[in-house]
Formats: sequence, C-alpha cells, structure tokens
Amino acid sequence: MRIMEIISGVGVNGAVVHCLLLTQELARRGNEVVLVCRHNAWIGQQLAHTANVTVVESDMRRWPLDELRRMAALARERQIEVINTHMSRAHNFGVFLQRFSGIPCVTTAHSHKIHPHWWFAHHIIAVSEQTRRYHLRFNRVRASRIDTVHGFVDVTRFRGLDAHTRLQTRADLGVDEETFLVGAIGDFLPRKGQLYLVRALPQLLERIPRLRLALAGSVRTESYYQKVRREASRLGVQEAILWLGYRQDVPQLLASFDVYTLVSLDEMFPVAILEAMAAQKPIVATAVGGTPECAAEVDSIYLIPPADPQAIVKALVELYEDPQKRAQLGQRAYETVCAHFTVEQQVPKIEAVFRKAIAAARR
Repeated sequence: MRIMEIISGVGVNGAVVHCLLLTQELARRGNEVVLVCRHNAWIGQQLAHTANVTVVESDMRRWPLDELRRMAALARERQIEVINTHMSRAHNFGVFLQRFSGIPCVTTAHSHKIHPHWWFAHHIIAVSEQTRRYHLRFNRVRASRIDTVHGFVDVTRFRGLDAHTRLQTRADLGVDEETFLVGAIGDFLPRKGQLYLVRALPQLLERIPRLRLALAGSVRTESYYQKVRREASRLGVQEAILWLGYRQDVPQLLASFDVYTLVSLDEMFPVAILEAMAAQKPIVATAVGGTPECAAEVDSIYLIPPADPQAIVKALVELYEDPQKRAQLGQRAYETVCAHFTVEQQVPKIEAVFRKAIAAARR
C-alpha cells in the first residue's frame, strides 16, 4: 500500500513511539510510507534515513488553506491510498485533508477526548477495547466505524539486558545492589499518579529502609510536578527519590529496577507497561483504562486500585519479601507481551483496517 502517516507530536510520548514502530514495520513489510510531522519533530529525525519512508514537515495549519492544498497535491502525486493520523492536531488536519484529496482518513485513538473530528474520520483504530468503548459512548462513533488493534512494542529493543547492564546503570544512578529500586517512567501529568507513589513512601521506608524510588519523565505540567516535589518534602522522603527527568536510555533504566510501577488514574493502553514487560520486569499497575488489557495472561501484572497508597505499599512489600514471585511475574510478563503485543503481530491487523477503508472508499 501507499500510506501517509501524520503525527503532530514534536517530542516523545506513547503515541509518537507507536507511530514510529508502525511506520518502521509498514516500511519493512514493503509498503511505501510518507511520514508527515512537524518541524524538528523527534520522530522525523528517527525516520530520516529509513527505506520506503519519506519524511515531510508540515505545520498542519488548516487556515489559510495553502498547507492543505500542498499536502493534497503531494498525496495525489504519491498516489496515497490511505491517510492515518495520530494525536489531535494531526486528526483535525487529516479529516480536512480527506475532504480535499478524496483519500480515506483512518484516525488512531490514543486518548480519551471528546472532539468533533472523530465524526468525520472515515474509520477509527482504538488502541484498547476500553478506548473503543469510550468513543462509542462519549463521541457517539458508530460501531461499524471503529476497530480495536492493541498497542505494541519492539521486543528486540529490550533483549540483551544482562546483569552487567543492571549493575552499570545502578552505579550511574548512585544505587548499590542492596537497594530495592522501584521505578516509574512517565511524564509528570496529574493522571500519571506519581503523587500516590510519594504518599506511599513513608510506610514503605518503615518496612523497606533501603528502598529508593526512581521517577523518570518530562515535566508536562509544572504545577503538578511542583506539587509532587512539595509532597515529598512535607513527608520527609525527598532523599529516597531519584528525580531522573527525561531519559533516552529506557531499556537500561528498566534493567536497573527491581519492580516497575505505573499508578495512573487513567490510561488508554500504556506503551510503558509493554516496555517493562519486554524487559521482564515485575510490574505493579493500577487497574484503570486499558491497562488490565495488557495483562492478557493470568499473573502477568500485579493490578491494584487507583489513588490508593495503601495498595501500593501492600503490593511492593509483598514483592520485596518474595524474590521468587518477582521473578515469576517478570517471566510471565515477558511471555505475555511476546504472545500478544509485538509490532510484528499487530501491524498486519492495522494493514487490514487500512485495506477495509480503501475498499469502502472506492465503493
């Protein structure tokens, strides 16, 4: 197929990583892909020299109409058969481009947002069943116009994370091998719930004095980040927290953790969980949104209720006291991600949705 992927994210998040892996796999499978992204976007830099991929920069403005006309002309020149969009600005641009070019637009729902653009897309791909149900209920999308294709991960990126990698990364973090290192990787947003990890720390440190909490991620909401920092100071646990900021060494960082946590208040289908599963980490996660769907096999993720520091304490103490259970959870997580959520397994399902949209448009 000849596919135009459009994504409006400039930095790195779950939707951007999803689009990157999708584009790479589509190209590897012999499709011709035009990747439309914003100026200096991270994803454009990653794909600049990928075979079967052409990177085109765009500001994705809908008014004046010059950019829509330019992209429509490019799509016709490249004989694009389907447009696939990721993130709100790209969705809006894509559905307008559909009108200008006559090419069907398939939007990928990575979020829970009420927005008119869902009504105008030719078809929608939801990254989890929970996300599909949200758009059926709140955006009144017809069931015939939306399919679920679960998110995915490149498992090969997390192979070869041996004991040396673990020890070296921990040394770089200033953490010795006797420390019980609990990690969380995610942007600082209120829905990510880092606040509840901090609130669990006083009780955790009473039970596990050598515990340290590593928080990695960009600051997306400054007021929330400062609130988390103030709470750590108020509780007197700031010395037990490693504030790591944005990291590009996610596989190595995961290798250093004893347990990975994701205590969000809402999630669609978290790539971060899939990455931790691929790294064979025992995972404690809140049973919100599409996260339980990551646990496609029994005993692959330790699920807890959201906004509950006591549940966090109980889960982490239990795993600290039972190294065998940690190892079993990590192995089960790895087996589950390999069985259900690899990029090689999921991209053919997305191709099938594209073909369905192309056929319907031609009819």
